[in-house]
Amino acid sequence: MRHAEPTGAVPPQSMSYQQFRELRRRREEEEQAMAREALLRAGADRHSERLRALLAELQGLEEEIARAENQVRVQMDAQLRQLKAILDRIRQAEGAIHAILAGPQAIRH
Repeated sequence: MRHAEPTGAVPPQSMSYQQFRELRRRREEEEQAMAREALLRAGADRHSERLRALLAELQGLEEEIARAENQVRVQMDAQLRQLKAILDRIRQAEGAIHAILAGPQAIRH
């Protein structure tokens, strides 16, 4: 079976074996380059699937970090409220102490 020769190509009968092999090698390289380019355009290169998987993993990790940050904020807010309540009780106790000390002097023996 004979392959059609590109326009302007030398017919195989007038080429040497080395010239024929070089022509065939160049055609194969061109076809491979065109196939790689088509795969890249289609997003089906050998790395794209792995990259998509890694990207999905990174997005999942970012979501996990966001959830953890939110959880820390909620816990921190609860602890800050707890500390504020304790400080309020301390201030009330201090106020009661000042009120007792400012009241009428007890008779000292």
